[in-house]
Amino acid sequence: MPIKKFRSLDDIRKALRVEPGTLEHSYALRSVFWMADRFAPKQQLPPGVYKYRSIEEARAQRTTWEQFGR
Repeated sequence: MPIKKFRSLDDIRKALRVEPGTLEHSYALRSVFWMADRFAPKQQLPPGVYKYRSIEEARAQRTTWEQFGR
């Protein structure tokens, strides 16, 4: 990656803008998604909506998911 030098803050603001549809925009999006995939915690929860009668029941289910989900 090349080193860029700026003479004013306006030059920096102009350089931070990336036009959609350009190759540079594609590279930026790819790197953002790569970092999100690499550093975001993996959560595997069963699909669906669950209703509980109490908070304790919901916490017990969540604890079970956390223990067996990893």
